[in-house]
Amino acid sequence: MLSITYYDLSYVELFVFPKYMIAQVKNGTILEPENNDELNKIAQRHFAGKNFVYISNRVFEYNVSPMTYIETSKISNLKGMVIVTNTEIGKKTAIFESKFYSKDFMVVSTVEDAINWAVHLLEKFE
Repeated sequence: MLSITYYDLSYVELFVFPKYMIAQVKNGTILEPENNDELNKIAQRHFAGKNFVYISNRVFEYNVSPMTYIETSKISNLKGMVIVTNTEIGKKTAIFESKFYSKDFMVVSTVEDAINWAVHLLEKFE
């Protein structure tokens, strides 16, 4: 059986799976580098000693400080990030944000595509 851990924080819902975490940032949130500390603690609790991918399922409207991506790139066992959005403006925003992230980055339209990309990416590091 697939193990899933759920967190409901003030600004995000997290679904942690064995190889990736899916985040749904809450409506109206402004993600800042300080949010990385809490998210990284959760990630390291689940992924200590193993690689993982961060999936952002953008179902709500929120903003991300570009500095957040610069800090996120420093997490050594985080191998990639994938943004799920099905709007044209969401795709353009994600592509702009990717310029601040130094690792593998993908924009897709469905969570299923995001999971497939994450699993394929992680196979490169096994």
